[in-house]
Amino acid sequence: PELSGEFGLTDTTGLVVTAIDPASDAATKGLMPGDLITEAGQQPVTSVADFEARIAETIEAGRKSLLLLIRRGGDPRFV
Repeated sequence: PELSGEFGLTDTTGLVVTAIDPASDAATKGLMPGDLITEAGQQPVTSVADFEARIAETIEAGRKSLLLLIRRGGDPRFV
């Protein structure tokens, strides 16, 4: 919630992306600072622990990608 004003967010349920390494897979896939991650693997995320759990589940299942639902400028989109 403390970052909502800085990034102009109205919905603060999720994780705010504060920085992206330009050489990372996240940048290649289109994530940007200010994006709000609301779901990972079709499950809500409200903490870093939730997000890390979804990543661990993805790895354990042998998958190489994780579907994210983000909000950018109030609009939902999948990454």
